[in-house]
Amino acid sequence: MKERVSSGIPGLDQILNGGLLPSTAVLVRGGPGLGKTTTGLQFLSAASQEGDSLFIGFQEAEEQLKTNATAIGIDVSNITFLSLAPDDSFFKEHESYDIFASTDVEHEPVTKAIVDTIEALKPTRVFVDSFTHLRFLTADVFQYRKEVLSFINYLTERGATVLFTSEHSDSSPDDDLRFLSDGVISLKQTPMGQEICVEKFRGSDFLKGSHQMRNGAHGVEVFPRPLPPNEELVPGRFEPISTGIASIDNLLGGGLEMGTVTMITGPSGIGKSTLSSCIAEQFSHSLGHVNIYLFEEEISSYLHRARQLNIALQHQAEAERLTIEQIEPLQYLADEFASKVYKDVVQNNTRLVVLDSTAGFKMTLREESIQNRLHALAKGLSRINVSVILVNETFALYGEDSISEKGISYLSDTIISLSYYADDTTHSQISVMKKRLSDFDRKPHQYLIGPDKVQAVAV
Repeated sequence: MKERVSSGIPGLDQILNGGLLPSTAVLVRGGPGLGKTTTGLQFLSAASQEGDSLFIGFQEAEEQLKTNATAIGIDVSNITFLSLAPDDSFFKEHESYDIFASTDVEHEPVTKAIVDTIEALKPTRVFVDSFTHLRFLTADVFQYRKEVLSFINYLTERGATVLFTSEHSDSSPDDDLRFLSDGVISLKQTPMGQEICVEKFRGSDFLKGSHQMRNGAHGVEVFPRPLPPNEELVPGRFEPISTGIASIDNLLGGGLEMGTVTMITGPSGIGKSTLSSCIAEQFSHSLGHVNIYLFEEEISSYLHRARQLNIALQHQAEAERLTIEQIEPLQYLADEFASKVYKDVVQNNTRLVVLDSTAGFKMTLREESIQNRLHALAKGLSRINVSVILVNETFALYGEDSISEKGISYLSDTIISLSYYADDTTHSQISVMKKRLSDFDRKPHQYLIGPDKVQAVAV
């Protein structure tokens, strides 16, 4: 693989299979406010030493660029700025010109300023913001294309890796720049939020499709859409692990297999979270670290209920064998949350991930379907031998007619269904609806909560 030049954005480097190719020119395109200039500043800031980076700008003054960059934590100390934006003296000294001055007057000094700076600095990274402004300094489209191509070749032949932007619109399309560049990175605004897509990248493969991004207080952050990795056939894969509750183990034919996906499904308030917390406590005792992500319930009430039922989550958390995290609605983008979970798994050597609940997870997706994102996350974790519990709420209160209205039951290797049934009074029952890797008890059992954990009792 060719040596790579970091874009300064880890997620984008991942999409580009390691970063930009050296001595190439890549177009960053998109509407206003999506992060084109910020992307360029992060690219320049990632240079190894002072003097390697050059910002050529036609829009903002140098001080304004530095102020904006510093406000979001971008170090500009190693960046040389060549700002060609007109200042207030333009109108005082050139009152006879329109907003865009005559090409005969403006073209030569702009070109000289750029060439002089590049020859003196010899930068390895150059960001041009934007090439669209060069269009106004050339007489016609043909001349503009020649100038752009000549400029790109001038920079890359001197060893520079180049990012440049365009301000495309219906009246000023940038199709010519897309053809002339070695790569095209598009920033987009969609109903689900901001996305980034690599449309072209000569000389290398890359992760295709759109990926979620955020342009905010920490600059541009990119979250590649996770793809399930290849399955790891490691020792202990699919080994049965006890839930810590003998009656539940009997229903499951011995427990839950390691590295599988289990769905605990049922109506609100029936005890799904309680059952998952019992399993989480046991896994943290017998296997290793457990990560629990709460999308709906407060951590305080979750731990309070556990204490009332002698479920030692608090003790396991204090012993750093278990982590509980509150995920606020819309706090994360879906790909951002998936990236966080994978990072947590690696950092903690996690053996079990609990998502409580799928309805809360769906809120991170905004308008997007839950199946694809939950499939990628749950199956991806399973393939690296991490067990997953999905806590899923159904609308049906009685019977087993609806395992999941979200169409995600196919994801699960095991489905544990909780439901209500009535005779003289209303009772809760537990049934194992699916178990891919072992036989199981197919009869429904009464589901009892407390005084110590939970129990399954034959009806």
